[in-house]
Amino acid sequence: MNLFYPKTFFSILLWLSLTSCSVLSSAEDIQRTYLFDIPTISPALPPKNHGKTLLVTMPQAAPGFNTANMAYLREPYLLEYYSKSHWIDTPARMLLPILVRKLEFSGQFAAVLSVTTAPVTGDLRLDTEIIKLQQEFFVKPSRISFTLRAQLLDISARQVVATQLFEITEDSNTEDAVGGMAATNRAIEKFLEQLIEFTAKYS
Repeated sequence: MNLFYPKTFFSILLWLSLTSCSVLSSAEDIQRTYLFDIPTISPALPPKNHGKTLLVTMPQAAPGFNTANMAYLREPYLLEYYSKSHWIDTPARMLLPILVRKLEFSGQFAAVLSVTTAPVTGDLRLDTEIIKLQQEFFVKPSRISFTLRAQLLDISARQVVATQLFEITEDSNTEDAVGGMAATNRAIEKFLEQLIEFTAKYS
């Protein structure tokens, strides 16, 4: 004879409920890491391969942005970071191979090389610094604000050829880290198109 015990029944229901809540809670607490995903195809420019070698140094970053944390502002001047969403590496380190690949595909140079530690000889050098990379929630919709300073130098002459400040803003499609990540990728793609024009003009 099977006996039904209400206490046992409710104990099972309570256990299932706690298990379900635990699964949902752990799903919400998952750490997410994002990366830059930029197409390598460059905008159409007149061919100008002058046979020079371009050295691209590791981008620098202003204080607050030399981190894998994803920065955002809910009010001006108050920098905060997402707790569960991060870049897979610092934006500066992620940007270096993208710069090299994009400039190489532009066809302007005989060679484009990244410079990290070992000295390399070349004709021109490109130095960059990330001034700002943040998601701003004090505007609607929120937006990514990306500012980068680029400097092109003639190595043999030891002089600056040109300097330019690139300021890109891109609206986010969603009010969260995912929207900020996607808007960041679009902003960087726009910056790269402008950088190609910059190097074509001054190299």
